Amino acid sequence: MRAEAEGWSSESALRSLFPPLQARSSYTPYPHQMDELPPSSVRVEDDAPGSPKRKKVRAKYAPKACVSCRRSKLKCSGENPCQRCLDNGRRCFYSEDQTAAEALQNLSRPTPAQPPPPTNGNGFSRRNILPRNEGIERRASDASVLGISMEARMTRIETMMEALIQERGTGMTPRGSLERDEGLGDVFQGETPVQPSLEPFTPNVASTRPHRDLSQETPYIEPRLGRSISMASPAGNTDLMSCIRVGSRVRTFPNTIEYQKYLTCFFSDINQYHPCINEVDFRMRGDSLLATRVVHSPNEGLFLALNYLVFACIDIATNTGSPHIDGMAYGWRWYQEADEIVGKRKISGKGDLTMVQFLIYEALYLTLTDRPNAAYNVIGLACRLSFQLSLHQQLSWRYCTPFDIHMRQRIFWTLYFMERRIALSCGRPYSIRESDIDVEQPSWIYDRNLHPDQSLPELDEVRSSNIYLSCMSSWAKFAGDVWDQVLAASATRRGVDGENATVLDARIKHWTEITLPSSIPLIPRNQPPDIEHLKQRLQVYTRFDLLRLLLRRRTMLSLKYDSSIGRLCGDLAVNIIERIRSFISETRLVGAIRLDIAASLGMAVLILSALLVRDLQSIGLYSLQPIYAEGFQVGISILHDLTATSHFARRVADDLKDVIQAVSSSINPPYRSLPANVENMFPYRELDFAQQPGLRDDQVGEANAWNGADAAEAWDLEPQPPAGTYGVPWI
Repeated sequence: MRAEAEGWSSESALRSLFPPLQARSSYTPYPHQMDELPPSSVRVEDDAPGSPKRKKVRAKYAPKACVSCRRSKLKCSGENPCQRCLDNGRRCFYSEDQTAAEALQNLSRPTPAQPPPPTNGNGFSRRNILPRNEGIERRASDASVLGISMEARMTRIETMMEALIQERGTGMTPRGSLERDEGLGDVFQGETPVQPSLEPFTPNVASTRPHRDLSQETPYIEPRLGRSISMASPAGNTDLMSCIRVGSRVRTFPNTIEYQKYLTCFFSDINQYHPCINEVDFRMRGDSLLATRVVHSPNEGLFLALNYLVFACIDIATNTGSPHIDGMAYGWRWYQEADEIVGKRKISGKGDLTMVQFLIYEALYLTLTDRPNAAYNVIGLACRLSFQLSLHQQLSWRYCTPFDIHMRQRIFWTLYFMERRIALSCGRPYSIRESDIDVEQPSWIYDRNLHPDQSLPELDEVRSSNIYLSCMSSWAKFAGDVWDQVLAASATRRGVDGENATVLDARIKHWTEITLPSSIPLIPRNQPPDIEHLKQRLQVYTRFDLLRLLLRRRTMLSLKYDSSIGRLCGDLAVNIIERIRSFISETRLVGAIRLDIAASLGMAVLILSALLVRDLQSIGLYSLQPIYAEGFQVGISILHDLTATSHFARRVADDLKDVIQAVSSSINPPYRSLPANVENMFPYRELDFAQQPGLRDDQVGEANAWNGADAAEAWDLEPQPPAGTYGVPWI
């Protein structure tokens, strides 16, 4: 084999030579291939002495040969796949150098058990892919003599290849170095689990692995500013990548270490505020996925897609820089991988609880990337699927274990408040009505103590994320009342600031000041709060204040408010800014909370701007003008700081730039008079963001932002809203 003369590179070849394969024993043609193969008798007769001699035609010279032809020392046609592999029904691979070709020949030899190998400086096993015992010859009886089956031999090969690639610092290309059949890429969609890739793989790893006790694991440490886990994205550092086979496709996947980082970050941050996934169950399924590296069924494929969405949400939530050079939002390529796997299943009307979880986190990712139209449509699909699965009627959950009942409750209530938030932010009707709900709130238990095959653990009012879920479920009920009584089409004809708004505002105030402190331990009663308690308290109280401001937003931005409404909204806006400033002084702004803080600051600054552009002397609020001015200055200062690390904050600041500039000029020296048309500078005056002033008809759909571009192409090219339009406040 003259591999050196052909200029091959070993790293990509090793991946293409050894994709994750199922256990292989001997090749058996498919029925249609068996019909095409000529019987052995025909071949014998062709070579018989009595047969007429055929004139041999010299085949065209091929510049390179596939691995199979090189090993057999036969002439190769040079095509991909070559003719000989097609005739023999084999898969055809092309190596890139001598080392890769020898590795394919030698790695299949069984190797006797050896003590655990030493590790290198990176913690990876230092393994040599070539057997050290050169005295062992390759014989057909080797496997049986050493007690190693073909399946075990192949899994050992894959393990050693993984170790070699990690040690060399080499990974697959984003699309993989193996030629694939593109037509079969969406056959599977999945559910799966995780085991360190350097452990020996066993088919029954999921059943033999002991129960995970996650309560004592190392807590999540917030990532440093400027670094994102998105380095491990399909378009990022290939040294951090591994692969998984889905049908005939080989898809990129984080290596074991990066995968564990993703999960730790996810369950310590995002899942705390959208607790529809159990950590123990998810990690066990992830262990099984990494143990096999092969997706065998649609359910496993759907679980794999859910993993990709988890990666996407973490990338966009933890990133602290500008979008990628290609214009894509962080995590967008993970999102595309998930969307390719699921395909049209999410609109087929069929699915299970994993599909509901997938749609919830897809809507969350679209929210974090500021795509309101897409988020509203996806969360609507999740609501309709939940109706088909009867998640809204607990009495119909027959033959469910306590674990299943608890998780169904968490999934439903997470979907419930997510759907209300997206619908209300976009100014569109919600899907789940109060009269259709018959589901109890989940118990306040700590998720890490919850196991699928065990009874429910004891209540834990200090660490349970379900306490936050209970608060947000109550918020969602009030959000539905805001829509029904004040913002619905029939209600707007009666006027936004009527009796209904006053009564509803009083109810919300009573719940936050009386009911919440007395009945829900959002802050531990017997110990100091930690960072998660402070974050939850900030989000709960701020969202209730934003709900009260939403009742009066249209009146405030029309500049026709009276003294009582102006004072109420001014106090709420100042309280929101002071609460955020106090929180920032105690912790750093990292994770998904940046979107909530930017949205809250945007609404508060907007309300204070509406107060500062008006003559407060005429309505008896002139004495409060310094307080409003100070709150305005603090709000825009925090928002400006956030623009360095949050793309959403940059969009909010851009929406408010005209009114901020006008107000700042009027309250700071040298004092300048306000423009005559200052009331036209306010964004978010209309409830439905598609009807906001300044939004042209050709910009309502994201795809139309690209001149003449196909809708599907525009979807891939533009993960951000069209430039020059007002976005969604996200309540």
